[in-house]
Amino acid sequence: MIKRIRDPVHGLITFDFADEVDKAAWRLINTPEFQRLRRVKQLGVSEFTFPGATHTRLSHSIGVFHLARRLMKVAERYVPADKISQSRRRTALLASLLHDLGHGPFSHAFENAEKARIERAGLPKESYQDHEHWTAELIQRKDGDIRRVLKEEFGADGAIADDIAKMLKGSEQDLYSSVVSSSFDADRLDYLQRDRLMTGSGAGAIDLDWLLDNLRVVDVQANSGEDTEDAGSETVQVFAFEEKALQSVESFILARFHLYSQVYLHKTTRGIEKMLTAFLLAFSEEAAKGSKADLAVPKDHPLRAYYAKATPDLNSYFALDDAVVWSALELCAARGKGAIRDFAGRICSREIMKGVAIDTVNPQPNDIARRKFISQNLKGELGKSVYEDRAPLSIYKDPSKEIVKPHKRVHIRREGGRVVDITSLSKPVAALYEEQEILRYYFVNQDDRKKVLNVTGDSHAGA
Repeated sequence: MIKRIRDPVHGLITFDFADEVDKAAWRLINTPEFQRLRRVKQLGVSEFTFPGATHTRLSHSIGVFHLARRLMKVAERYVPADKISQSRRRTALLASLLHDLGHGPFSHAFENAEKARIERAGLPKESYQDHEHWTAELIQRKDGDIRRVLKEEFGADGAIADDIAKMLKGSEQDLYSSVVSSSFDADRLDYLQRDRLMTGSGAGAIDLDWLLDNLRVVDVQANSGEDTEDAGSETVQVFAFEEKALQSVESFILARFHLYSQVYLHKTTRGIEKMLTAFLLAFSEEAAKGSKADLAVPKDHPLRAYYAKATPDLNSYFALDDAVVWSALELCAARGKGAIRDFAGRICSREIMKGVAIDTVNPQPNDIARRKFISQNLKGELGKSVYEDRAPLSIYKDPSKEIVKPHKRVHIRREGGRVVDITSLSKPVAALYEEQEILRYYFVNQDDRKKVLNVTGDSHAGA
């Protein structure tokens, strides 16, 4: 039996039930845990900026699985058959399918609200659970459908679920885990293409077929990431590209940089995220009052039930998705009170907070003066009516200045067989070493924003 899915990025994706992994993957796709991803958008609130960006974590996850199979075929082409670990291969392919299982609604905005909620409540930092934690719990829980399917397909009480969770945590690095998480993994290969297509962005194009055609498996030193002729040195297997694909590899790395700067960190998207985070935080503080909470949503509403617990459990988390948050937003916009109603109303009607960008890489006098003005005059409003947005823009780390694991580096095999880090050959990639940071301030009150904009580097102008 063969099942098929038509995908806008990869075309026809097939699942051949004669293959044990394909059969298990199809069954996993049809579990409640996986189908929940149909209601979690891949790019959160990016559709406010790019109306076509309504694709889901479900479609992305299936695409990652498809690409993981293609990467695995490369591995099988260059690794002797008797050296292939079928158990690790199986674990890696299923991990690629399930890697996003625990994402919450509006992923990053929700997680930022969780961090702030825990801090304000004075709870221990370890109380915060990110989506990787929830992913592992959903995969491993004894009474879950994921483990049930894995048990029925592979036996051993579903022990492969624990192997999948372990691989996703990154505790053991090898060629198989690099298919799931590395400098050139199935996750990146899918989201770069899918997000570019669905946002309509001209940035971020990659030549996937040429990259895969020039991909090889090589041995490098476990510590340095370079090739070695010393038979006594500890080595690991990694993916590497033939030198003739250098420009395509550069484009792959630069595609991430361009998509981060132009799509993921877009000023409008980040402004909406700040409002959504503020709404969720205000909502959570009110919901924490339990039966005394004054909220526009029913007491059994999943978002209210989740926040009613200081330490939410898996079941209450699993009940959340984008649709749940949207229902709360609409009810609160219509009948809510205070900041909850204000932020909900602005989000529902797309009344975006305007921001002021501060250049931290090449700061001009105006940047310095405005930042100083905010710290001196609006410090008390930070987190209330003024929201700081900081985000690192670092795509490739300098292996000469810090330890970078071999699987987190991009390797090029030169003529003659020597394997080197791409930065020794590529000036464009080496230029990405410089630490960059996006810094913006968003304002609820436009008068405050105007005051900041009126501040210049001229010492006679001012505050």
